Amino acid sequence: MSATANFMDVNDPGVAVITGASSGIGESFARILSSQGFDLVITARRENRLESLASELEEKYSINVKIVPGDLSQTEFMEEFASFIESIENLDVLVNNAGFGTLENFIGKNSKASAFMKMINLHCGATARLMHAALKPMQKNDRGVIFNISSIASLLLHGSREPMYHSTKAFISAFTEMVQLKLNFIKSKVKLKAICPGNTHTEIFGPAKIATPGKFGGPMTPGEVVHISLDSYKNNDIIVITGDHNIEEVVEWKEINYKKHGRYFSKNFTKSGLYKKL
Repeated sequence: MSATANFMDVNDPGVAVITGASSGIGESFARILSSQGFDLVITARRENRLESLASELEEKYSINVKIVPGDLSQTEFMEEFASFIESIENLDVLVNNAGFGTLENFIGKNSKASAFMKMINLHCGATARLMHAALKPMQKNDRGVIFNISSIASLLLHGSREPMYHSTKAFISAFTEMVQLKLNFIKSKVKLKAICPGNTHTEIFGPAKIATPGKFGGPMTPGEVVHISLDSYKNNDIIVITGDHNIEEVVEWKEINYKKHGRYFSKNFTKSGLYKKL
C-alpha cells in the first residue's frame, strides 16, 4: 500500500473508531477504512457479527481490529467507551453511526416512551459524548475527522413523519456544525462532518435491507455513502448530503416550506416585510 492510499493522505494512518459497525453504513466504513491501512475499534450490540468482521479484516488487510460489544444507549457503556476513546493517542477517525428508526407513533394512545428516550440517548447523547472524548486526542494531534451519520431527515422536517427521528437527527446535524465553527475559530485542523444520506439499503428498512426509491431517485448502497463521506474530507463542507437526488429533495422542501406564512416567522413579522424570500 502506498503512503497516500488513504483518504487523509497521511503516511501513518492511525485508529478509526466506528459505532454501529455490525451492518450497513458502519460495516462499510470498517471495510473501506481497513483497506486503507487504518486499525479499527468497532462496537455494536451483536458481538458475533463484530467477531466475524474483525477476523475477516485482520486476515485480509493485516491490520488490528479491537471489538467492544455493547449498547451505546445505555449510559454506563457509553461512559466506558468514551473513556476508552480518550485513551487512543493516535485516533484519526470517529464514525458515530449507531442509530435506529421506530414505527412507534409519538402521539399514539398506546405508544411507549421507552423507544423515544432510547433514541434520544443514542442519537443525541452518545453522539455528543463520543465527540467530546474523541476531540481530546484529535485536538492534541491537530488532525482527525469525526463523521456523524445524520440523515436528510434532519433537513426535511415534515410534520407527518416520525418527529423524534427527525428531531434527533436534526440535533446531530446542528451540533456538528456548531462544534466545527468553534474549531474553525481556534484554527484547528480537526474536521467534523454531518453525513446526511437519503434512503439507503440498510437494516433500518428491515432484515432484507431493501430501501425504496425517494421522490427524486435512489436508493443508494452503504458503500456509496461511505465513499462520498470520505471524499468530503478534502473540502470544508460540514453538512454533507449524499447524492444529487437527495440534494434536490432538500431544495424542493425548503422552497415550499419557507413560503408558508407563520412557519419560520410570526404573522406580524411577515407583514413587516421581513418575510424570507429565496
